[in-house]
Amino acid sequence: MDLKLDADSFDLYVTSSFDVAYALSRALDLVNPLINNHHQRVAFIAGSIAAEAGMSRSEIEDIILASLIHDIGVVMESEFLELADVSDKKGDSEYCHAIVGSHLLSSLDLFPNLPALVKYHHSPYGGEINHLAETCDEVIPEGAMIIHLSDRIDVLLHRGEPALDQRIRISENVNRFKGTKFSPEHLAAFNRLAERESFWFDIEEQEKYKLLKHTFRFSHINMDIDKILETAKLLSRIIDFRCVFTANHSAGVAAAAKLITEKLGFPEKDCKSMMIAGYLHDIGKLGIPSAILYKQGALDEDEKLILRKHPYYTFSILNTFQIFDKIKNWAAFHHEYLDGSGYPFHLNEERLDLGCRIMAIADIVTALTEERPYRESMPKEQVAGIVREMVESGKLDSHVASAVLDNFEEINDVRQASQAEEMKTFERFKDTIMRNSICKKNMRFITALQ
Repeated sequence: MDLKLDADSFDLYVTSSFDVAYALSRALDLVNPLINNHHQRVAFIAGSIAAEAGMSRSEIEDIILASLIHDIGVVMESEFLELADVSDKKGDSEYCHAIVGSHLLSSLDLFPNLPALVKYHHSPYGGEINHLAETCDEVIPEGAMIIHLSDRIDVLLHRGEPALDQRIRISENVNRFKGTKFSPEHLAAFNRLAERESFWFDIEEQEKYKLLKHTFRFSHINMDIDKILETAKLLSRIIDFRCVFTANHSAGVAAAAKLITEKLGFPEKDCKSMMIAGYLHDIGKLGIPSAILYKQGALDEDEKLILRKHPYYTFSILNTFQIFDKIKNWAAFHHEYLDGSGYPFHLNEERLDLGCRIMAIADIVTALTEERPYRESMPKEQVAGIVREMVESGKLDSHVASAVLDNFEEINDVRQASQAEEMKTFERFKDTIMRNSICKKNMRFITALQ
């Protein structure tokens, strides 16, 4: 085998903030088919209302980006069903996911204005913010009010019925809350849009990516490899920080993969590329029900089949970015084996390059050596036995396995240090969330974090 890593070449990569947010949005919609394309529809509605209300280009862009990921703080998929409830009896529980989402986004400097928009996207126009505010000078952003209205409009839409046929009912519903839940100015903008048949046809348009790209303008972002690495680390927290059991898994895989790549003699740039793949390898788990992800016991056969979808979702999400052509494979193929017995693509050694082989063993070694709720971490001898057996059965690459076993203590030390540091970050995140009185009352969320 030709031992070339052949990483993607990107001294400087130009992408758009929209592409990053849209990829995450697609992942969120995987959680429950009942909310399929919800975030994209809300983004179009909110962007249209903001434009009709005369807001600036940058304000419209922020509103659309926040709309695309406004429910990113949802911990349990059942919360989506509650959020789809059009009654006015949900109480304070609907605010917790908004608080969580705002804190998940707060460290991602690609989106500096989005945390506040996400935090207040369920706050009514005429409502108090004391229960959400963390400083005395916080105000509800106008964009958050528009997202709140747009979210309500989409929730009121009945799937399977023409949107145009529902405009009178929806308009009457939201206008009942003029000056209380919704801003009179924003309702006036919506009412003007509602008169246009094209507005309702656009809501039904399936190609939301093209619709949003062609209707609105978005900023471009210049990213070098270090910026991409930092962004990948923060994106991994969006999935890992949903539960204490997984809070530092991706950090461990990334650290192990990087050091294995170093031991194989590759330059720093290739090692960073492998680390990016490590941070992103499980991002497809956004599409897996949390009851399966965080189950403390063994999964049954049906649950295992559902879990096997997550590498496919990782591939689909990363496919949005051309830069990730190689990294996408390394991240998504981490459960593939050289003999073709892996999942979900059943690729064999001819299709699995060195990066894929490194990632597969980095994930296995990390999973075996980290503590899980249902078992303690495995000692070196036991891990080495499993790795050797998988090499002998034709599943893992012998060259990569030798590098791992020859440097096991160092790799394990680096893995542990990385995961310990990430756990500190998670604990700070958890403490910040739990200081909020709303989240303190949400037992479902408390259970997940603890």
